[in-house]
Amino acid sequence: MQHNNTFPQAIESKEIQSLIAQSKTRVLESFEKGSGLNTKVEDPDIFLSKYIGTTLKIVVLYVDLVGSTLMTRSLPVNRLATIMQAFTQEMSIIVSKFGGQILKFVGDAVVAYFPLGASYSLAYNTAVDCSHSMIMVVQEAINPVISMHGYDELQLKIGLDTSEHSVIQYIIDEKPYADILGYGISMAAKLSSLANSNEVIISHTVYM
Repeated sequence: MQHNNTFPQAIESKEIQSLIAQSKTRVLESFEKGSGLNTKVEDPDIFLSKYIGTTLKIVVLYVDLVGSTLMTRSLPVNRLATIMQAFTQEMSIIVSKFGGQILKFVGDAVVAYFPLGASYSLAYNTAVDCSHSMIMVVQEAINPVISMHGYDELQLKIGLDTSEHSVIQYIIDEKPYADILGYGISMAAKLSSLANSNEVIISHTVYM
């Protein structure tokens, strides 16, 4: 099934700097309030509901936090929650800015995707640009705030892969949930595990 999702042709450096500044403001407010903000990001089911029972070609972006297990042992629960909420919130906003979709949160990882439209290369390039912007926002917006509060800085590991995925629907307690199953999600997760801190690894298919 073809779709007409469009991506920004490019995000200028001044837009990135504006994104970083806005992110830092939100994270500061999160720490002042002691909880995450209610920033609205589109429900993934809204997009996927149109493709249930079909296949969808996507670029999968899997972003994982480095050393999160140690964080769970060393941080008070309320501070851990604030940091994790800030991280997932800001990663979700960046994905949205680049025209992508959040699929799910898996522990300390964020799984996002970019549907392939008429221009495959644009979707691939957008996913790569989004990945680098995630690292920049963590380094320049989130880390200065959490360092100011005496906590260790965050680092990311990101994997990208692409393939055709099946869109399915679960029914839990009479409520429907849409999900995506496919090789690309597993491979993107494996690639992220191979990355060094603040590094993006792309699959051969994305590279080609």
